Amino acid sequence: MAVTNNNNTEFIRKTFLKLTENYIQHGATLKDLKSITRTIDNMKNGTNRSFKKKVLLMLFVLLLCGIFNRYFNTIIKMFQETRCLLPNNYLVWEFTRSISNCDYCRDVKAPLILPNLTREEFRPYAYSSRPMIVKDAIRDWPARDAYTLEFFRDLYEQVEGAYESVEEECQFLRFKSDFANLREVFAMSEARALHREGEDPWYVGWKNCHPRILDGMKRFYSVPHFLPDDAEIPCSNYIFMGYEEGAVMHLDYISRLMWQAQIIGTKTWIVAPTPECDSECTSFKFTVDAADIVLLDTRIWYHSTHIENGNLSLTITSEYG
Repeated sequence: MAVTNNNNTEFIRKTFLKLTENYIQHGATLKDLKSITRTIDNMKNGTNRSFKKKVLLMLFVLLLCGIFNRYFNTIIKMFQETRCLLPNNYLVWEFTRSISNCDYCRDVKAPLILPNLTREEFRPYAYSSRPMIVKDAIRDWPARDAYTLEFFRDLYEQVEGAYESVEEECQFLRFKSDFANLREVFAMSEARALHREGEDPWYVGWKNCHPRILDGMKRFYSVPHFLPDDAEIPCSNYIFMGYEEGAVMHLDYISRLMWQAQIIGTKTWIVAPTPECDSECTSFKFTVDAADIVLLDTRIWYHSTHIENGNLSLTITSEYG
């Protein structure tokens, strides 16, 4: 019986994670997320039983949605695009997230600003959870001139199976935009792509895991030179680009630390501690300029982004650890 229960629990966990992999696409404020987290913490401690029943019912409904998703895509999509619903997987991930030790954020009120430095100079900071900005770290990357919306469109059009790799193996994040997939992004009008007056803003991200796409991109950038030579680097990356909207406040459920290179434009970040550290730590804001790299442990720092002044922002992101 115990084996059966464990198998059922694992099945439910995997189903929910699959159901909700695009949670960032749904808007939610930090206040909303903290409220949910505190309630879940109470549930973990055995209190608030009536709410626990409601959450379990919600999870059961989500499970049914997952089972019927393959047959009722239109209905599910309608529910997914209802902005008042909570991000599906936020509840699931909050149930499984470990309570933070607030040492990581105590007395941190701003990112650590570092000059463009060598691997040896970066060594003392290499695996720190402290938010950091390395200035002018990618000044010489050819990507700063090569990467455009047209560059990525041409690359994906030339590589057979590239679009399918995003949909089937990787991930497309539309955030608040109205694009359903990467094809629609590349098919937008020139006026909207340039964010001309009267056009709706857009901001999207997607993960690259197709070998030929990665090879095409890596001709124009390299792993940041200051990262440790023993760091584990995944064979994938993310592109984030667009205007104004940025990403809503969230945590990333990833395996390693994160680096993000600001290829074009500037981006403003708002960073906040996990809710259990509210009384000991503070939120803060900072801006990353073109040619800078930001390093952040997005597994424990809530973060959102916004692009200022109506200008295009284009970044490349990956993990290390």
